[in-house]
Amino acid sequence: MELDKNQIALKKKEAYSLFKKFSFTKVIELLNIIIIEDQKDFMSFFLLGTSYLHMKNLDLSEKNLKISIQLNNEHWDSIHNLGVVHQLKENLPEAINLYIKAIELRPNSLGSLSHLAEVYEKTKSFDKAKQNYETILKMDAKNLKANKGMARICIKFGYHKQGLQFLQKSEGLLRFNDKNFEILT
Repeated sequence: MELDKNQIALKKKEAYSLFKKFSFTKVIELLNIIIIEDQKDFMSFFLLGTSYLHMKNLDLSEKNLKISIQLNNEHWDSIHNLGVVHQLKENLPEAINLYIKAIELRPNSLGSLSHLAEVYEKTKSFDKAKQNYETILKMDAKNLKANKGMARICIKFGYHKQGLQFLQKSEGLLRFNDKNFEILT
């Protein structure tokens, strides 16, 4: 079935609308038709890869996100999402590389910084994880993931009071004063 430019544009608009509604099965169906007709549209491959990611089909997600990046190697979202795919596949060195590239493109991306910190923590690169969590907390002092990450790192290295303070910031469950702390229930 060959589509003209207007039909392709309408199908893309429909796919984008369905994507926003999290109708990923329908998005995949439409975009697989669109990419046959328009193999140069990085955004269609990005949405297709991201839809597969939401559906937990990591291999097809990776394939389509790579094509999106080949078509536009500065598309932050494609690079970040490919990092997520590699993180989920436990290919942590590649996830690190992709998150670093995403951060180079968008330095204030809390998502990429947070994922990078998590991967560093998982690979036991605690200094790098801590550095990323601190960067996040400078931008967003109440960031849940960063406060919990800092708490884990502090407690792991015996800085229990600081770790509990980070937990307090993330959960609001503890109250501190100079001498002591209490657990609020």
